[in-house]
Amino acid sequence: MRNLPKYTVRFFSVPLLICLLFGFASPSAEAQSSQGLGSSEDKGIRLTINSYSIVNHGQNIQLHYTIQSNSNIQVNPDTTSLVENPHIWIGHTLVREQSESFKKVSNNVYKGTITAQLQHYRPDNSEMSIHTHGLLHQKGQWTVKFLLRTDKY
Repeated sequence: MRNLPKYTVRFFSVPLLICLLFGFASPSAEAQSSQGLGSSEDKGIRLTINSYSIVNHGQNIQLHYTIQSNSNIQVNPDTTSLVENPHIWIGHTLVREQSESFKKVSNNVYKGTITAQLQHYRPDNSEMSIHTHGLLHQKGQWTVKFLLRTDKY
């Protein structure tokens, strides 16, 4: 292996050091994604909205969620929805849920996506909320609020 000149080592070591410092000092993407946009817990069941995406040329929103339970709750394989009758609000406007898909990722954890219609007019940086009275066929109260950022759509 040939020896590199001192100035080359110094030149490349400074950016490497900066990358390492900022990489370890800033919160990791993994830590941010585990917290999600917001969460709510009731009766040992936590609903977390991890992220959202605007699809279908701005006509729909997909809410990506995680449901985590302290106990092992059995879900019927024929179940089509884990989030019972969700009320999804953008500002003061109720939007309609169109579909939900989910999968079990471990004993007490489910991940899924709710697709809902977006209204045509959305104010800049609206507050969005999702509210439900039932998760995993258990009764309770779950409300998650977060900001729907204009730069995402």
